[in-house]
Amino acid sequence: MKTKKIVLLIPFFVLLMLANGFAKTSDTTCSVNCNGIYAFKIDANNSAILRFYDDGTVLASSSVNNYTNVLTWFTKDNQKMVLSGKYKIKKCAFKFKVKGETGSQKYEGTLQDNQLTLTVEDLKTKTFATRVYSFIAS
Repeated sequence: MKTKKIVLLIPFFVLLMLANGFAKTSDTTCSVNCNGIYAFKIDANNSAILRFYDDGTVLASSSVNNYTNVLTWFTKDNQKMVLSGKYKIKKCAFKFKVKGETGSQKYEGTLQDNQLTLTVEDLKTKTFATRVYSFIAS
């Protein structure tokens, strides 16, 4: 009789251990890729672009879709020409504000598989847009 009870409990313990393993994987932390840019195509010729640095700096701008050219000027050396700020990542949630001579924006969203899904708010006009940025390596 005891053997039957033990045999019946084995599947329960296996399921419990599997559930515990899945719960641990949901605590994944993400990190942004700092060796390139993230781009969202606005139209056939223009993109919204973001660039991240290990020190927490983020740059935002718009550009033509020639990303090879973008990578030459879209750097911290030219930070005064674009919007800039500091980003924070908690697990896979992203949050940052950028500002510069042309305005200020607030970004919130998530990072998954080298894609950023972000809600962007223009802080002057209070308008919102949701964008999916894809990573382009330098």
